[in-house]
Amino acid sequence: MCNHSARKPIVLDLFCGAGGMSLGFELAGYEIALGVEKDELPYKTHCYNFGNRCHHDEIERILDPLAFIQSYGLERIDVIIGGPPCQGFSRVGRGRIRDVRKDPAYRHDPRNQYYRHFVRFVQVLQPVYFVIENVPDFQYYFDVEGSLIDQALQAFRDTGYHVDKAVLEAQHYGVPQTRKRLFIVGNRTDQAIVWPKKTHKNRPITVWQAISDLPIVDHAHREDEIAYKPRGPLTRYQRRMRQGAKRGKLFNHQTRWHNEQDLQAFATMPEGGKYADLADEYKRYRDDIFKDKYWKLCRDKPSWTVEAHIGKDTYRHIYPSREGEQEPSRTISVREAARLQSFPDRFRFLGPFTRQFMQVGNAVPPLLAEALAIAILPGVLQGIAADSNSEPGVSADSFFESYPQEDALAEIEAVV
Repeated sequence: MCNHSARKPIVLDLFCGAGGMSLGFELAGYEIALGVEKDELPYKTHCYNFGNRCHHDEIERILDPLAFIQSYGLERIDVIIGGPPCQGFSRVGRGRIRDVRKDPAYRHDPRNQYYRHFVRFVQVLQPVYFVIENVPDFQYYFDVEGSLIDQALQAFRDTGYHVDKAVLEAQHYGVPQTRKRLFIVGNRTDQAIVWPKKTHKNRPITVWQAISDLPIVDHAHREDEIAYKPRGPLTRYQRRMRQGAKRGKLFNHQTRWHNEQDLQAFATMPEGGKYADLADEYKRYRDDIFKDKYWKLCRDKPSWTVEAHIGKDTYRHIYPSREGEQEPSRTISVREAARLQSFPDRFRFLGPFTRQFMQVGNAVPPLLAEALAIAILPGVLQGIAADSNSEPGVSADSFFESYPQEDALAEIEAVV
């Protein structure tokens, strides 16, 4: 049987993907005991970064959650986290709900059952806390039974959980990206659910603070491992991103190939410029439909949302080159996308580089997950202590003393 420390809350990550949520909770001092992921490449990436603690299968094939965790040597799960996929749901107004319910393809779409499996695991395993992440529009999705989020909240309440929900903005928690995500948090204690404080509301991390140290590479660069030599003094964010990385090494700094017309277009665009603003000679698409087909990042602002679509193209995330500087004319690399998502350089993505992009875009920003994990940690520890019918053996304060947290603004040693 695995020997798990009583001082670290034990986490099960359902629909874990490459491991953005897992990493955030690990950074906050939790133990990622097990993940579940059906897609092969994210599963392999999770295994690589978390020591083969991931189960590769469809969640509906796990019929007995308790027997499942026991097969991995686990006696209990303290926290269940995850982001159930929502591709099968429709964002509709109330006037169209009736039509949606009558659609046979919609009624039988297996993807509409993913969130129910998350509920099932919570009902069986009875964790102290659970955390669900999804897009903000999850609040407006419906299935044949009605509002999805209302069903989920009621199911958790019927199981004895106190639940709350909130939309959090990644840029408020040290992520250089204006990404909004919906979180549902539940506990089976009488404690109020605590949301993280906004540490960067007035001073968000910018694109340039995140990526300006990375080596210059041209478009069509396909070397997965290259030498890392910073281009100047590191920002605090960059120092944190290098923490734990292999000295002098950088992975996943791969880029897409672009034709000459695109390269010239990128070079002429100002920061924040979009496709509709291009000179006609550079346009290949209708600019009334594809207004932001191309979109150049701004150095002094956070990035806009990095989505899974970057697996298909990265035209909406063009590198913020400036005229007269020795900067590349291209779209961003996988590693630059990972930096904008707050993945540290020690975290390595596996598979073809297009699939690496998808893994990055599908992930929860680790620093956002970390902020939430830290906020609920005192409640988690108290809940664990209550389950053991004893006074808390480890307070939240002493927990943090035992497992010091890395602060995105801390003065930590650069690892180069």
